[in-house]
Amino acid sequence: MKILIVAGPFISLREPYNGGTEAFIVEHANELVRLGHSVDVIAKDADEKNLFQVIEFPESPLSMKDNSYRACSEELGQQHFQTLQLSMLDVSIYDVIHYNSFIPEIYSVAALFKTPGVLTLHLPPTEKFALIYRFFVKHAPVVPIGISERMGAKWKKIFKTDMEVILNGIPLDKWKFNERNQDGYLLWSGRIAKEKNVEAAIKLANFLQKPLKIIGPVFDKDYFKSCVEPHLNENIQYIPHVTQNKLNQIAANASAYLATAVWEEPFGLSTVEMLTSGLPVVGFETAIPPELRDKDVSIAVNSDDWRDLIEPVENIRKVKSQSCRDFASKFDVKNTVKEYVELYERLKLNAN
Repeated sequence: MKILIVAGPFISLREPYNGGTEAFIVEHANELVRLGHSVDVIAKDADEKNLFQVIEFPESPLSMKDNSYRACSEELGQQHFQTLQLSMLDVSIYDVIHYNSFIPEIYSVAALFKTPGVLTLHLPPTEKFALIYRFFVKHAPVVPIGISERMGAKWKKIFKTDMEVILNGIPLDKWKFNERNQDGYLLWSGRIAKEKNVEAAIKLANFLQKPLKIIGPVFDKDYFKSCVEPHLNENIQYIPHVTQNKLNQIAANASAYLATAVWEEPFGLSTVEMLTSGLPVVGFETAIPPELRDKDVSIAVNSDDWRDLIEPVENIRKVKSQSCRDFASKFDVKNTVKEYVELYERLKLNAN
C-alpha cells in the first residue's frame, strides 16, 4: 500500500523527540516500510536513518506577520502558510492517510479529502480537540482510534459511538536490556510541566535519601524555576533532553523509574521503554494506564500523593530485570503496526 502519515509541516521528527507522538510516528512509519509499504510523512524534517520519505512544505519568502488586520506573529503566520499547502497535495495517489496531528488547520483542509483515513487520538478529550475531531470525523471518511482502553472510553463519549482501540508499541530491539542496579539512582523523564509533576519524584527521592536523575525538555519555564531548579544539587540532577539511546544508557544504572504525572497519560510510552530496558516502574494510576500495570514490575497507586509511592519503591527492590522485559514484550511495535495494517486494508477495500 501507499500510505501518507500526517505529523505536521512544522513538526520535527528528529531526536530527541518532543514527546511520545513523534516517537510513535517514526517507529510506526519505519515498521510499515520494513513490511514493504510505501510511506510518506508530512513533517518539518526527520533523522536521515529513517526509511520513510518526508514531505516538507516550505515557508514563504514573504513576511507572514500581520499587525493590522488580525495580530499574527511571523512564526504563526508561517505555520498557517505551510499548513494550508496540504490542500494543494494530490492525496489521491495514497491508499490511506493516517492523521496524528494536533494542528486544527490540518483538519479543516483534510475534511475535503476523499481518501480513507485513520485518526489516532494521542490526547485525552478537551473542549478544543473534541470539537476539531468531531468536525473532522463528521466530514471526512476517517476512523478514530484510541491508544488505550481508558482513552477509547473517554473519546467514545465524545463521538457517541463504539471506539476501536489499538495499543501503542515500541521497537523492543532498539532498547538494550540491562540488569538494573538495585542500589542505583531513581529515574524520571518527560517534559517539565506541572501536569507531569516531577516535584513528586523530587520529594520522594529526598525522603528516601536516594539520588534522582530528571531528564526532559523544559516546557514550562516558570514551573521549572519554582518547583525544580531550587531543589537541584549533587543528588537531584537535571539532564536536558536526550536521545532514546542516551536515555537507555542512563536507565542501565538506575534502580527504578518514577511515573508521577497527575494528568491521565493517554498511553505512556516511557513506561514501556523503561520496562523494556529492565527497569521496574512505580507511579500513580494517572501516569500508568491499566494495560501497563503489573503488581510486581509496574506498580500504580490510586493516589497523587508522593508518600504513597514510598512502600512500592521499597517493594520492587528485588524485582528481576528480566521480569520487566518479559512484561513489556507484549507492547512490541510490530503488534501495533499489524493491527493498523489490517485497518488500512479494510478501509481500502471499503473504498473500492
